[in-house]
Amino acid sequence: MTFVQPEFLWFFTILFVAYWGFPNRNWQNGLLLVASALFYGWVHPFWLVLLYTAALLDYGAGLAIERWPAHKRLSLAVSLTANVVLLGYYKYFDFFVENLAVALGAVGIDNSLAPIGILLPAGISFYTFQSMAYSIDVYRGELKPRKNLAEYLLAVSFFAHLVAGPVQRASNLLMQAETPRTFAWPMVRSGFALAMWGAFKKVVVADTISFYVDKIYATQHPSTPMVVAATLGFTVQILADFSGYTDIARGVARMLGWDLMENFRNPYLARNPSDFWRRWHISFSTWIRDYLYISFGGSRGGFWKVTAATWAAMLLSGFWHGAAWNFVLWGAYHAALITGYRLVTPRIPASVRNGRYGDVGAVGIMFGFTVFGWYLFREPSLSRIAATLTRNPLASTADEWVATAIMLEMTALCAAPLVIGLLAQRYLLPRMQASPWYLPVQSTTWAAFALLIFLFVRMSSTDFIYFQF
Repeated sequence: MTFVQPEFLWFFTILFVAYWGFPNRNWQNGLLLVASALFYGWVHPFWLVLLYTAALLDYGAGLAIERWPAHKRLSLAVSLTANVVLLGYYKYFDFFVENLAVALGAVGIDNSLAPIGILLPAGISFYTFQSMAYSIDVYRGELKPRKNLAEYLLAVSFFAHLVAGPVQRASNLLMQAETPRTFAWPMVRSGFALAMWGAFKKVVVADTISFYVDKIYATQHPSTPMVVAATLGFTVQILADFSGYTDIARGVARMLGWDLMENFRNPYLARNPSDFWRRWHISFSTWIRDYLYISFGGSRGGFWKVTAATWAAMLLSGFWHGAAWNFVLWGAYHAALITGYRLVTPRIPASVRNGRYGDVGAVGIMFGFTVFGWYLFREPSLSRIAATLTRNPLASTADEWVATAIMLEMTALCAAPLVIGLLAQRYLLPRMQASPWYLPVQSTTWAAFALLIFLFVRMSSTDFIYFQF
């Protein structure tokens, strides 16, 4: 089940009414645990076995670390190994088999190796990372292991964040599972508004522009201007799609009295690569920082040690996104960007960096780097990437220029609501909240969003992009 399916509206309406009708936290937690299992196992009930297996392994590891502190390293190793094996088999086994067959064939060894077509369970990358973080936090002494199994399972499987994040810290969700929650209209209104805005971004913006982006990327030999235009479109699509999912997740969770962390903070206004990762997919980037980058020595040591930790963390980050070489290339590209900025930025005169147009120039340059990174992310064929980068960038037929113009026009049209939303959030809403016009304008906006979502939604609406990760 996804947030933009008609079934979800019925699911959440029934859940909302029953949830706030229950007398205490224990009943509410029990209902959420059952509802989360229904949500995740709606199409493939077997996925629940994998989810609860990972959760129980890490729950047991936490208890073992506390019970036998002398062997806590072994307990953590079992937890991490089990999660890596689970994730590795379902997400990377076919990738390794395929590449092994190619490598053996390249050296003249005949083989019959072939991918077996393993179905990737939705959200497996997210819940294994979250579950592993629990074991690591207990090992580090930053979190006490929980004894209440039901509350722990709810923290791991809570449907709002389960499939595509945010990658919540175990301590945050466990504390909320253990805390009484009371109904409040302001909380429901703000959650509903956030969920509506997220659904609008997904259905009206992301799904609309994805049709045009996919058409160009599916073209056998698109011209470079077409690729540039399509990548700009994908830059809008992926932000609207992923931040739309997060907003829906945070909105429905808030309506149930839960608080999920902010996952996006205007990432295309970043001034440099480090700033981008403080704004984009914040829950994941902080996970990479706290559990990989710091563990690799990135928080200490000289330039070369920090650089090595950066490259290791970003390569693993890229590979986490998918079992394909373009994701590894994307991770390497961002590692190179971070390293390059560390070398170049100190050499830029302060008068330039802090000048009148310094911020505007920095944002524009970083946006260009980000768009190119999305091209590496979106194009799965390394040979097509090489061909695009080595041919005449302006070579196009008249028809290709027309296709480019249409793509740019659609990109501008789909980007406009995001820009208007950003400006309204920054400048309009703070001034209107004390105005008597605020509630009428808010209600009218909700009605307009609902109408547009109804008009644009398709029964074959595309899945959220990050479901494949």
